[in-house]
Amino acid sequence: MTAQNALSGARRILVTTALLPILSAEALAEPLRVGVYHNPPKLMLNDQQPGGILGDLLLAMADREGWQLEVHPCSWQACLAALEAGELDLLPDVAWTTTRAEVLAFHREPVLHSWSQVYQRPGLSLDAVVDLDGRRLAVLEGSIQSEFLHQLTDSFGVTPTLLEVSSFEEGFAAVRRGQADAAVANRHYGDWQASAQGLEVTPIMFQPAGLFYAAPAGEGEALLARIDHYLELWKPDARSPYHQALAGWNVRSDDRFHVPPLLWWGLSGLLLLLALSAGTSLLLRRRVRARTAQYQEAQAHSHRLAHYSPVTGLPNRGRLLAQLQQILAAQQRPESRGKPGALLLLNLDRFKLINDLHSHEQGDRLLLRVAEALEQRLAESGFLAHLGSDEFAILIEDLDGPMAAAAHRVERLAEALLDAVSALPPCQGTPRTTASIGMTLFADGQPDAGSLIQQVDLALTRAKAAGGATLRFFSEEIQSEVVERVRMEQALQQALAHHELTLHYQPQMDANGHCIGVEGLLRWQHPQRGMVPPVAFIPLAEQTRLILPIGHWVLRSACKLLADWAGTAKARLRVAVNVSAVQFHEPDFVARLEALLEETGAPAERLTLEVTESLLLEDPERVRGTLTELRALGIRLALDDFGTGYSSLSYLKRLPLDELKIDRSFVMGVPDDAADTAIVETILTLAASLGLEVIAEGVESAEQRDWLASRGCRLFQGYHFHRPAPLESLEITAG
Repeated sequence: MTAQNALSGARRILVTTALLPILSAEALAEPLRVGVYHNPPKLMLNDQQPGGILGDLLLAMADREGWQLEVHPCSWQACLAALEAGELDLLPDVAWTTTRAEVLAFHREPVLHSWSQVYQRPGLSLDAVVDLDGRRLAVLEGSIQSEFLHQLTDSFGVTPTLLEVSSFEEGFAAVRRGQADAAVANRHYGDWQASAQGLEVTPIMFQPAGLFYAAPAGEGEALLARIDHYLELWKPDARSPYHQALAGWNVRSDDRFHVPPLLWWGLSGLLLLLALSAGTSLLLRRRVRARTAQYQEAQAHSHRLAHYSPVTGLPNRGRLLAQLQQILAAQQRPESRGKPGALLLLNLDRFKLINDLHSHEQGDRLLLRVAEALEQRLAESGFLAHLGSDEFAILIEDLDGPMAAAAHRVERLAEALLDAVSALPPCQGTPRTTASIGMTLFADGQPDAGSLIQQVDLALTRAKAAGGATLRFFSEEIQSEVVERVRMEQALQQALAHHELTLHYQPQMDANGHCIGVEGLLRWQHPQRGMVPPVAFIPLAEQTRLILPIGHWVLRSACKLLADWAGTAKARLRVAVNVSAVQFHEPDFVARLEALLEETGAPAERLTLEVTESLLLEDPERVRGTLTELRALGIRLALDDFGTGYSSLSYLKRLPLDELKIDRSFVMGVPDDAADTAIVETILTLAASLGLEVIAEGVESAEQRDWLASRGCRLFQGYHFHRPAPLESLEITAG
């Protein structure tokens, strides 16, 4: 049933034990479908059983009645929607409101009484509502708490900054991290966790409510009557399961409302303030009465209709646009530059057929299942909205890497979403449910929200035109790049096994023209594409972590070459290889390299590992520790592309390095470019003061070599001496 039909066709039902029969195990022939959402300590999932106070109580009742519980984990909104649709028989921990009483059935005796309370970080003095002005408050997104808080603060003319969070845990964590000054939670969760998480309770309280078990309207009367029976039986008995459940979660047995001592101090301060400004106080009281009368439950209902889908409970198109505009604004800040975002539009294929063959109610049930499936696949990686009918949108922000890499990640996510939809059981007499997705990427706040909506709509049209059950990017260029990247990744996975990867070697020369060693450079000889340049496949190998087996093969090849040279005229030559940051940060990198040296018998002092400056910025102390371990094995260490990064000189002198390699981008400018000559001279001076050797890369002329030699450089590498080539084509003689 749709939410609109439920609202118009149901009346409030209160069940008393005097009017209904006892519910026995025989009467409850089917398992009792119970929704469980995460709201500790009142309700949670505990080893596939209901847990928390209301969960423990339900288990105790089920044990005595012989009920079989069929647990359905779900989010709060999904649980509530499923209960209204009759897909659940019972939902614990539901606050009674007049609106809910029109579409749900409640028992008579409340399980607990609760209220919302504000919990502050230590050092603040939030004693009254007026103290919230300008403060940052973490509040549960889309909750009744949020709506009541809006009314309360607006009535007093104060304007806090509300930080919407998905759970009370997240709200308390935001206060601990300094992202919020205080958090709003129900008093049960606050009493349970505030002290443990270092937050202080304030006297600011609002939204009193009774908590019940709820059933679909017109159903479960006998079930609710039995619940009332046990509550009335157990509450007066201090040794009953009711009080045992409260004690087990450190909740006071006196669950009726009381005024904490701290609240009296807050009220006293507020009364003093009101006494000093009587006229203002009178005006505030009038505003409170007027606004309370205007908004009771009408404002809460209209807010939900304005911002959330009545079918799935997900944010609607308006919320999506607001979130999208917020992300676009954030992308224009310096710290968010270059971090792409993505917008996806998902539409079910042949959804009209389901409505035509069955009913709109069946269609709504399918939409709810689709929403739950998408939520489970997304977890916390995106913002999910239901735009109406069978159309859903997913908004993702802060994707790492270049645009092509971001597009590849979004494509994989979209494929997972399509799989989640197609895995749903089909409606009887209809084909398997499939979906189509249109996608677009955006960065640096461009384009605007309206243009992005048009882009994904056009991309979705292309996906539908391709037959459905597929996805398309708005940009044909990005679509082509993604396809090419997938093909390249698949080919790279086979390259090592098919012996398509090779090492070319480039000699390293001294000032007298003698070879002192070689650098091994990775090459890919593709059977169709020919020689693939390293810049086209090494970044992909790093992003997919294929660099790990490839890098290990390179190290093995270098060690084997050194072992082959041992005992020959080339025994004094070095072999240098580059080490990827991904490979370097593997926990067993040093151990595996040590095993290679032992296996091949290669002399460690002839092996040079080259690392880049960017590596030094990632966890510097850990990097220093790994370099020290490598140095202890006797391995030489070189800092590649020196001068292009941002490493600290004070940190550089603490590293166990043997040599610096001047990047070719500086060497190519000497001796004519004044800036390049100044940089190279500075590097040579720095290296001399640190006792490091220097190799100049990219030397392409005798003029460059002579200039470098005149400034104290003694080692060179570049086309002037030899291009990289297979080992068998090099004539290498040791100097």
